[in-house]
Amino acid sequence: MESNSLRFLTQQSFFAAVQSGELQSVKQMLDKLTKDEPSNGSSTVSDLVASQNESGKTALYIAAENILQEILSYLLKFCDFEVVKMRSNSDINTFHVAAKLGNLGMVKELLGIWPELCELCDSTNTSPLNFAAVKSHLDVVNAILSADPTCIRIVRKNGKTALHTAASIKDKKGQTALHMAVKGQSPAVVHEILLANHSLLNERDKKGNTALHIATRKARPQIVSLLLTKRSIDINAINNQHETALDLADKLQYGESTLEINGVLMEAGAQHARYVGQVNEAMELKRTVSDIKHEVQSQFLQNQKTNVRVSGIAKELQKLHREAVQNTTNSVTVAAVLFASIAFLAIFNLPGEYVTSEPDEGKANIADH
Repeated sequence: MESNSLRFLTQQSFFAAVQSGELQSVKQMLDKLTKDEPSNGSSTVSDLVASQNESGKTALYIAAENILQEILSYLLKFCDFEVVKMRSNSDINTFHVAAKLGNLGMVKELLGIWPELCELCDSTNTSPLNFAAVKSHLDVVNAILSADPTCIRIVRKNGKTALHTAASIKDKKGQTALHMAVKGQSPAVVHEILLANHSLLNERDKKGNTALHIATRKARPQIVSLLLTKRSIDINAINNQHETALDLADKLQYGESTLEINGVLMEAGAQHARYVGQVNEAMELKRTVSDIKHEVQSQFLQNQKTNVRVSGIAKELQKLHREAVQNTTNSVTVAAVLFASIAFLAIFNLPGEYVTSEPDEGKANIADH
């Protein structure tokens, strides 16, 4: 009983010394215990370093938690892998704490001894990489990936990997992993990042540039084409310099890549910044004509099946005519009415489609079919 009490008091004194940040006090305590080691081969120092307080924290954990680099370095002389991977009541270990706090020095020191620490997860299968990524500690993320690139594939219980979080981290320029990836030559990498986190597609850096801006400026036709296949892309996003991707494309040096980029941007409906927000009559006319053409064809097919006259089109034409009269300056409406009229008449002016004898002379045959 007395031995247990003494051990408890020793542990409490040890934890207090570590918590205080007084390296000299910690050294003196461990030096004394080392000299008093029993001759039977057991190690009081090893047992003490491996002990946990009421919160499940080891001395090494406490040093990491309080960012006590010198004390952590000293304690590592007495620790093995089993001590480092001990979890506290919070379900995380010493390396998790160092990664979570973004302490690059501690992370590198621990990885220098045990690179396998990258693979140790908590009960939700959250890895050290994920802990660092969530807190946007980019330097720690890079250090962990340098030690073990495969840890990025660790899947948490929620089905996500650290890539989902890491891809969202921004650097000093406000750029994400997607901004970086589109500067390169690999569409596969861009695709992988978008699979991990699609919300990055229209994310802007501090200059207001999206990934499309940067891919265009870097003259990456394959990557520009890939980005344009994403339905949610903001093709006419305007950066802080009041430029769209098309404006940037105009500044590129003439060449095959430039022509290709201009072509795919124009085909996708890209505009110069000065025109964004203005009514594009050509596009508006194309949409209006397409809608009316579709309506005419639908009515025609419906009449064939149901013997119903195409009165709906006639009413629509009357409505369009009224609008055109009221607003004769609207070239879109006028052109749409003209196109619709031609399409409407074409249905009834097919050869043989009028009755030529009494009593229904002049009546369209289609009305009876």
